[in-house]
Amino acid sequence: EKLEEMYTEAHEKIREDPEHELAEKKGITHAKGEAGQMTASDGTEHVRNKKITLEQRRAKVAAKIAAAQAKLLAADEEEDE
Repeated sequence: EKLEEMYTEAHEKIREDPEHELAEKKGITHAKGEAGQMTASDGTEHVRNKKITLEQRRAKVAAKIAAAQAKLLAADEEEDE
C-alpha cells in the first residue's frame, strides 16, 4: 500500500512538472594508485579488485579446496582420538 502511494505521488509530481532537470555534477576526478587503490579528488579512497587470469583463478580455487580438505582431515583426526 505504501509503495503504491509512493508511486502515485511520484507520478503526480511528474505530471505537474514533466521537464527533466539535470543534476549538478560534483566535479570529482579519480586517480589510480598502487594495488587497486583509487583516490578521488574529494579525498575518499576506494579499493578496486584487479582482474585475474584463468590460471590465477584456478590456482586460487585449488588452494581453497586444499585448505578445506586439510581442515576436514584435521577435524576427522580429532574425532578419531
